[in-house]
Amino acid sequence: MTMSNRGSRKWLLRMLGVFFITVSTIGCVNDLTPHGGWSSPVVVDNKLLIGNVEGKLVRLDLATGNLDNGWSYPREDGLGAIYSDVLVVDGAIYGSGYTCRGDDCDGEVFAVDLIDGFSIWGQSGLSLKTKLIGQVGLVGQTLLVGTSALGDEDDGADGYLYALDVTPGTSSIVKWRIPLDGNAWSGVAVEGSMAYVSTMAGTVYAINVTDGEPGGLFDQNPSSRIVWTFENGNAVAGPLNIVQGNIYFGDLAGKVYKLNIVARNAKTQSTDTNIDNANIDVANGEWVFDAGAWVWAEPVIEEGTLFVSALDGSIHAVDDSTGEKIWSASIEGQIVSSPILFDRKRGQIRERALAVPSGTENVWVISVIDGRELGVFVTEEPVKSSPLVYEGYLYVHALNGHLKWFSVDDTTERGCVELQDGAQCN
Repeated sequence: MTMSNRGSRKWLLRMLGVFFITVSTIGCVNDLTPHGGWSSPVVVDNKLLIGNVEGKLVRLDLATGNLDNGWSYPREDGLGAIYSDVLVVDGAIYGSGYTCRGDDCDGEVFAVDLIDGFSIWGQSGLSLKTKLIGQVGLVGQTLLVGTSALGDEDDGADGYLYALDVTPGTSSIVKWRIPLDGNAWSGVAVEGSMAYVSTMAGTVYAINVTDGEPGGLFDQNPSSRIVWTFENGNAVAGPLNIVQGNIYFGDLAGKVYKLNIVARNAKTQSTDTNIDNANIDVANGEWVFDAGAWVWAEPVIEEGTLFVSALDGSIHAVDDSTGEKIWSASIEGQIVSSPILFDRKRGQIRERALAVPSGTENVWVISVIDGRELGVFVTEEPVKSSPLVYEGYLYVHALNGHLKWFSVDDTTERGCVELQDGAQCN
């Protein structure tokens, strides 16, 4: 086969584009060499839970501002890094961490008792030879975990969705697993009996995770649980957000999607066949928004407006009903983790605002009305985790392993603790 000069140029430009995207992706992936600092704080019963830079789950007493001595998981060496937020349900804490030596990675999925910090599965959790990055999901007694490729399986898939049994006293942890077409970094989102997971190959999976009849089709072929897939062809690295029957996510081509999962699930049931395409159903309110840069952070929505953040520091307010841009703004630094919405005080008036973490430093306060900069929480360190507002304070996990908290009213720093040893910051 021969190509004209014009065709050759097109082919060369396309190959160069693939090359630069590959190099950029590798650079971003290298930032996931385990060093921690990405885990966001979670509060339960006036205790703050967070993964520190050593890969240990630690607990802060919010009344005293001190770490709870003697409470951590694991007790000895850390897991390497805990990137995702932990999930707390019915007195148990679920999460994952991993460490790598070159391409040799050791991951662990853990289920920990909230009171004493010990594993509910015995001395440790489930060990897997892979990177474990995204948040886990829970449906009933089934814990759902997305993985990358397994290092001890030469002919294995590029990623898996694992279903684990968290029933106390269970004799077998792994219930089933489904091979995926790529690394699953985005975590697992759940709604009812369905789980949704995406891959770095650009596929979103909708999976039925109900317990099937013993020996039935689901047991014989776990992949038959896949209800439908959506393939956009671009890596989806960030979390999926499900709100009122729709799922929102961004990809590394700068696109943000709204999919109507209620309509898609119903269509599959009515046709008794899997939906497997990349079509956007505008009639059911679906759309695509172009953010212009890689989207890793989870989109957040409130009162009909979706807030989209990108790695170039841009923030976009998007009309949820149409997918049209309302306004755009920007901060200095990458936005890796999701902003949060909170009430900002102006004199005697409180107004809604976004607290936007910067991968350069600080957490910026942005107006939800027009994107104006309203203030800043000065961290002096990069922030790649989402802030948390609780009882008048904004808590921030900085990339250097410090947990800082600020007054929401005047943005001044009110405390700081080193999450490795519990010492007050210098």
